[in-house]
Amino acid sequence: MEKIPVKTQPAQPGDLQEIGNLYEELYTCMAALQPDNFRPGRQSASFLCGIMENPDGEILVARGQEEKVLGFAIVQCRNTPDYPSFLPRRYTHLLDIVVAEPCRGQGIGKALLKAVESWARGKGSEFIELGVLSENLPAIGAYESYGFQERRKTMELSLQ
Repeated sequence: MEKIPVKTQPAQPGDLQEIGNLYEELYTCMAALQPDNFRPGRQSASFLCGIMENPDGEILVARGQEEKVLGFAIVQCRNTPDYPSFLPRRYTHLLDIVVAEPCRGQGIGKALLKAVESWARGKGSEFIELGVLSENLPAIGAYESYGFQERRKTMELSLQ
């Protein structure tokens, strides 16, 4: 598939509608992968505005030639918990990354990951952390091809 030329930049308030539409795609996908944990929905504008207003957070968007938002990534700088066994480290948590379904496999996710990496380095982060549903094999493959490695597992015991 041919690569789509994109530019990545911080989101603007006028992007919230398109970001919300992409969140609907994400939540629908999550509900299909784990219907016992997720349902389709839309992210709240107040959550998105809170990220945009936080100096340790950012919404990065990928725009196509017509300035349409084709994907986004939400990041936050954090510090490891003040817990005796943790080494104190500053890191970036990649909360969500979404590429519009018709644009997947065309380099947009990689462009967003590069923008996340640049943002994280600018904030003095030592590493980038993300979570991914174990059933989301295409995303896992994309993260691994970028250089992400599995470091922990989250496990669940259903009581129902």
